Amino acid sequence: MRLTNAEVLLRAGGMVLAGYGYLAGLWLDTRDTPTPPGVTWLREWVARPLGLGEDFGPLGLLLMLVAAGYLTARRGRVDVALFVLAGLTVAGYLLPATRDLVAVTGWTVLLVVIGFGGVAVTGLLPRPARWLGPLTQLVLALAVVAATATAAPGVAAAASFYPLVVAGQLIAGCSTGDLRPWTGGLLGTAGLAVVALAEHLVPTLDGWWYPVAATYAGLLGAVAVLFAGPTAARLATLPPVRWAATRAWELVLLAVPVGHPLLDLLTTVPFAAAFPLAVLGVAAAAEVVHQLTRLSRRKVPA
Repeated sequence: MRLTNAEVLLRAGGMVLAGYGYLAGLWLDTRDTPTPPGVTWLREWVARPLGLGEDFGPLGLLLMLVAAGYLTARRGRVDVALFVLAGLTVAGYLLPATRDLVAVTGWTVLLVVIGFGGVAVTGLLPRPARWLGPLTQLVLALAVVAATATAAPGVAAAASFYPLVVAGQLIAGCSTGDLRPWTGGLLGTAGLAVVALAEHLVPTLDGWWYPVAATYAGLLGAVAVLFAGPTAARLATLPPVRWAATRAWELVLLAVPVGHPLLDLLTTVPFAAAFPLAVLGVAAAAEVVHQLTRLSRRKVPA
């Protein structure tokens, strides 16, 4: 799968932020372990002043969702390997021993798969009416949030992130001319409104300032696609960056199921040494999964 420079940077950047947030930050928050000074400094002087919570984890996921929506809409095709990852995620969730670990980030790949359907339906519409596709997706996302806010807050929380998949589609539509910029801007604002409404409807989202992270993700996605320059192009060609981008979903999905048990095994080791070892373990597992999914990685029309 060949990625554009913007897709490489969004996926790699999102993976780094999400990986740090859910591997380091979440593990430290859920264990009786002293917080390293470096982590405390990032929280106090970077994350909180920017209005971000959970050690950049949600911002990273939102960036990856924007990239996924953009990639799907730009290509009009699906990567079968993502369906394989979604199937593995569902299987892991059905197993009691791994359910809690998989559920932390696994729902994001399911949103991407749903986004494929949204792009397919939008493609059936006449070009002047294609704005109805993103609008319908946003209305359905808000309906799911409202219907499940109390009975199934986890589902509602996941649905509240779906507008970022739509944001990626809007960026693609504006860049190809399928959407007028003002139409994309209005629909993007509507998507942000869905995220903001979800914060008030879903008790578990209150106080996390996800609309702020969503705003950053949408703006960064638009800038990466529409205004990327030679510096971004050079950065996107670096082998470590491209490796991270092409394995971004495997890395994010395995950060908790693989990384947390490894950190639990390394509690006698200083965190400054344990964390890099856990990162290497996650990277190795992600590479194995990536190579296995390559066997089924082929493109089919969306």
